[in-house]
Amino acid sequence: MRLKNALSRGLPLMLLGASLACSACSDGGPSGPGPSGEREKNVVKGKATDTAGKPLAGVEVVADNQVLYDSNVVGVTGADGTYRLELGQAATTWNASARLKRDFNGRSYTFELHPSNATPFAGNEGAVRDFSWKLTGAKPEGGAYGSGVYFNLTDYVDPADPDQALQREHVELTLTPVGSLVDGSAGTPVTARGTNTPDGFGLPDLPLGRYTVTGRYAPPGQAVRPLLVRVQDQGTYAESVTADFQPVMEGLYRLDVELKFP
Repeated sequence: MRLKNALSRGLPLMLLGASLACSACSDGGPSGPGPSGEREKNVVKGKATDTAGKPLAGVEVVADNQVLYDSNVVGVTGADGTYRLELGQAATTWNASARLKRDFNGRSYTFELHPSNATPFAGNEGAVRDFSWKLTGAKPEGGAYGSGVYFNLTDYVDPADPDQALQREHVELTLTPVGSLVDGSAGTPVTARGTNTPDGFGLPDLPLGRYTVTGRYAPPGQAVRPLLVRVQDQGTYAESVTADFQPVMEGLYRLDVELKFP
């Protein structure tokens, strides 16, 4: 093994400092128990649950050693959703994460689960880290658990008034779930306007599913007009389009659409 950001001869002092610095990093403060029971020295354990709070089997849990390179400990939750990983005796710090894979409409998706506590912990103290599956909401490190629908309005001027520039902020999308969402729950239609995000203009945090997308142009104080829509660079424009989210990278999925006036 080789050290992350340290010379091997500095390992004893680094490990001692890391251990002392993280003496209160575990669940519940210096002495309190975690959400799934008492801590065990040199062990991280916990439980994974689905969006309804039921146990999740087959979740991959990774304990990432924060000092030693490529020395992770990996396990999988059992039928009752629990896991227990033995970390060894090294006085170092760890961070736990979990991910779930699901097949949905002929595609494979990977989801990062939400931790009960996202802070690193000292291995010699142990920790409890529970994980839950969230279809939407903010991640502790930034970003969202949901997927994004981003769009472009391909017309630049209003065909009814060539002197009037169009604004994508006036586009209103309606997304209607087709069948269940990826977790098996029944989705509900979403009607919203887009916003600017680092990933594009649109709706950045939607539960993953298959949706039928429609759009309309609705400036304040003016008549609402329907728009035609298609998946970006695919097929012909129509009154609606039904599509799935596409992978950008593992754990990151998006749907890009284009809209125009009839």
